[in-house]
Amino acid sequence: MPLALPTRWAVLLHSFFWITLLVFDPGVGLVHAQTQPQIAWAGKNILVLHAFEGNAPVFLGTDKGVSDTLQSSGIPSLNQFFESLELRRNPGAEHRKLLVEQMRTRYGLRKLDMIITVYPEALEFVLKDCEDILPEVPILALYLPQGFDLPETDRRIIGHAPAVDILGTLEIALKLVPGAKRVYIVSGAHEVDRRIEDQTRGIFEKWEGRLEFLSLSDMPFEVMLAAVSGVPPGSIILALPVSRDVTGKSFTAPIVAQRLSQVSTTPVFGILDSQLGHGITGGSLISFELIGRKAGQLVLDMIGGIKTPDNIPTMLDVPPVPMFDWRQLRRWNLSEDTLPEGSIVINRELTLWDFRFYLIGALAFILAQSGLIAGLLTSKRRRKSAEESLRQKSEELDQFFNVSLDLLCIANIQGYFLRLNPAWEKVLGYPHEELVGTRFFDLVHPDDLAATLEALSKNISQQKLVHFENRYRAKDGNYRWLEWTSAPEGNLIYAVARDLTERLKAQADDQQRREELAHVSRIAMMGELTASLAHEINQPLTAILSNAQAAQRFLSQTPPDIGEVRQILDDIVRDNKRASEVIRRARALVRKEKPRQEPLDLNELIQQTVDLIRGDSLLQGLTIGTDLSPELVAIYGDGIQLQQVILNLIFNGASAMRNAPLTQRKITVRTAMADHRTVKVSVTDFGVGIDENHIERLFEPFYTTKSEGLGMGLSISRTIVKAHGGTLEASNNKEGGATFAFTLSAYLGDRS
Repeated sequence: MPLALPTRWAVLLHSFFWITLLVFDPGVGLVHAQTQPQIAWAGKNILVLHAFEGNAPVFLGTDKGVSDTLQSSGIPSLNQFFESLELRRNPGAEHRKLLVEQMRTRYGLRKLDMIITVYPEALEFVLKDCEDILPEVPILALYLPQGFDLPETDRRIIGHAPAVDILGTLEIALKLVPGAKRVYIVSGAHEVDRRIEDQTRGIFEKWEGRLEFLSLSDMPFEVMLAAVSGVPPGSIILALPVSRDVTGKSFTAPIVAQRLSQVSTTPVFGILDSQLGHGITGGSLISFELIGRKAGQLVLDMIGGIKTPDNIPTMLDVPPVPMFDWRQLRRWNLSEDTLPEGSIVINRELTLWDFRFYLIGALAFILAQSGLIAGLLTSKRRRKSAEESLRQKSEELDQFFNVSLDLLCIANIQGYFLRLNPAWEKVLGYPHEELVGTRFFDLVHPDDLAATLEALSKNISQQKLVHFENRYRAKDGNYRWLEWTSAPEGNLIYAVARDLTERLKAQADDQQRREELAHVSRIAMMGELTASLAHEINQPLTAILSNAQAAQRFLSQTPPDIGEVRQILDDIVRDNKRASEVIRRARALVRKEKPRQEPLDLNELIQQTVDLIRGDSLLQGLTIGTDLSPELVAIYGDGIQLQQVILNLIFNGASAMRNAPLTQRKITVRTAMADHRTVKVSVTDFGVGIDENHIERLFEPFYTTKSEGLGMGLSISRTIVKAHGGTLEASNNKEGGATFAFTLSAYLGDRS
């Protein structure tokens, strides 16, 4: 069917694209990833037919976009055919005949699945000259003029007409240069250039009265440059195609953009991507490669069956792309924040700030690696030092065994002493010869025999360190308390005992001195949370001391039990961390650092606290009772800080009953639900009570009624309770004594 003739306007627009785009330098390629379904593409053949020379930038960019898209989906380059008709260079009939024969030879017997024509001359050639050679093959006709009428035919033809987005470019320019008052239009004198410029008049009507539009198309290009170089501030340059100026001299878009940028005192904007990178700031630009990618995707959708005849478009729409040159944006101090969403910015220069995350990561890696190396070197140095120390201790084992003040022994599992150090004779009074060969069970107090046998059985069966205490009969018939640590090794038992007799007798006398020493320590620590810290770190410090002494004894054995020593060292580290954590949290509270919050069973916490001090309480003749509500719900808080409050209140009550009869030295700790959202804890004593005239001052810092007190305990306790969202109050009991009670909110869910 013959090709319908386009209107004169359409011919002029087509000529504009041929004259201006054919000579442009290659534009910036756009990455437009497409996702294709898994289809067997073997045997699919695509023909791309150029009306003119195939090495023109518009063709090169389009071909690249088409080829990349087809290959990314599995159509190999061998199945992609690119032909250039060169009709502009060879317009004669003989050339067309040769082309027809060439097409017949190459494609007469080859099955083509799709033809892409570039420019209307190529479409006309396929429909008129190759109608019998390439019948019924669907056609995608690219770069048709605006208003071009597709021929009526049974063959599927999809058209494409590129749109010049002058309006979009101007709107972008005015956003980047909001104070612009004048727009200088650089355009050529070619008929097509004039036609494009004429289109701007209708577009610019919306800015009448706000902007002044000045056309430079009637000037020679050199005069245009002079005019551009002298434009006043508050102006922008709109670079339209300049195929030829009034003197008849031809130009290319990159050259025009470059020379305008060199002389312009204001930003230059354009409409073609071939201008970008040569001096224009940017605009809503036509991308040849994007058109090729869109065309390739449509071909894949059609021959792959993704698009059916019902949803195949009649026209391929490829909108312009907002593209900008970072160097020009920086040159004119234009903000990237005003660029349209999805804009592409080229020539961006990377700075160290752009690599900040990589630099931070690399620095963190280097620091971590340095720390690891330092740790390994330290560990190696420590290991070497430990090995040397062990060697020396092994050599000196006999000397340590003989000079130790502790009771060291080696026995068999039948209960007979095999080796003893001289300390046994000094402590128990038996000569060495009398003890060796004696069953040590014969010396154990009858009341302690069962527990000793159980400890020995546990020692042998579990093959681990065992700690226990019992009483041994001395030569004079008296019994002495011994604290044991024993470990099995095959059929032998290695044990060390320490005489506790004198220490237990001296505990009562030492209690007062320990309290005075604790008072000095509290002053040194600024009096903050002192009572709690003394009790909280007592256990880990005692464990550290015991473990360190045990480690010394194990290192004194022949051979040393390195495994047990390492276990002891792990225990020391754990206990040290526990003590450090208590101190850190107390300091965090004083410094208003955020405590570690978690759901807590307050009944369990109270029971642990009472168990912690029960030994001291018994020595003071004090009875601590609990009345813990089984209906109590969980609370949310810091266990160590709340335990400190409970300890302070118990010690405060104990202090109030110091001069009371033994029968009245009772403290009761109760828990109850004040309401469904509030938990209440009360500590009741039967002491002297509280002076009603000073009850409000009890919680003031440094206020105390005790001669030995610093007056910080109740103040700190109220601070802790308040930090947990609760209240702490005091009142006198009708039957005597006082009650300190605090409330806390019930835990109702996640508080992260």
